[in-house]
Amino acid sequence: MIKNLLILAFISLGLFATAQTNLTIEWADIPAGTFTMGSPKSEAGRSDEETQHQVTLSTFKMSKYEITVGQYKAFVDATGYVTNADEGTGFKGSAILIGRRVKLKKGSNWKCDMKGNLRPETEYNHPVIHVSWYDAKAFAEWMGCRLPTEAEWEYACRAGTTTPFNTGTNLTTSQANYNGNYPYNENAKGEYREKTLPVGSFSPNAWGLYDMHGNVWEWCSDYYADYSAEAQTNPKGPSLQPGRLIRGAGWSGSAQFCRSAHRLAFDPIQRCSWLGFRIVSPE
Repeated sequence: MIKNLLILAFISLGLFATAQTNLTIEWADIPAGTFTMGSPKSEAGRSDEETQHQVTLSTFKMSKYEITVGQYKAFVDATGYVTNADEGTGFKGSAILIGRRVKLKKGSNWKCDMKGNLRPETEYNHPVIHVSWYDAKAFAEWMGCRLPTEAEWEYACRAGTTTPFNTGTNLTTSQANYNGNYPYNENAKGEYREKTLPVGSFSPNAWGLYDMHGNVWEWCSDYYADYSAEAQTNPKGPSLQPGRLIRGAGWSGSAQFCRSAHRLAFDPIQRCSWLGFRIVSPE
């Protein structure tokens, strides 16, 4: 009886999920500030959807690394959560790449690698993939956290920079995991590893965040819509729209897609081998 009352108390305070995780998340403290979101018209590879506008954000904490397979396993083991892939919701499988062709592979879930095959435990330090927006949100809520807003994501990625990448005017494959056959702005080609890498394989940005460019795309909380040109404070994104936002590009994408301002809409029920997430703490 006492135990049940304690559980109810935790739930009412929003503390139960965090109290039960026993997971260690390393956080980066992101300072409050104002930045210019979007890209200038002079930036190579930009799209018209990247209209520049001023955004002011309060301080927040973001996970230093993309959520790993091992961390997601702890969530599933603790809760019995059934992912959209496992219950067969939406798409009949998860998207994988065969060369440059996208194919839906049945049976692919969070336990799997880029080809939809089960990962060995030695790869549980890789970012979790084959998870929908709903799967990512469920993990975040279990941790007492949430997915980042699009504005938070870009602000954290830039870490005070105004260049196309937080590394400057170019991004090499010694700095991030992407398809080096497609370099940025006619720079030299690099390596194409054709797979995810363990989180934190490259140097962090100035605010201590790893893999904000490349490795895997990352789910954001916002629905996708055109930007307003007006200045905003802590924007949460538009109301109901067809797609959710993803940011950062992944192991299979070009350097152009890795730009800090690049944005893409994705069906929230869809899973694929190049899309994962990180989380934000409300503390």
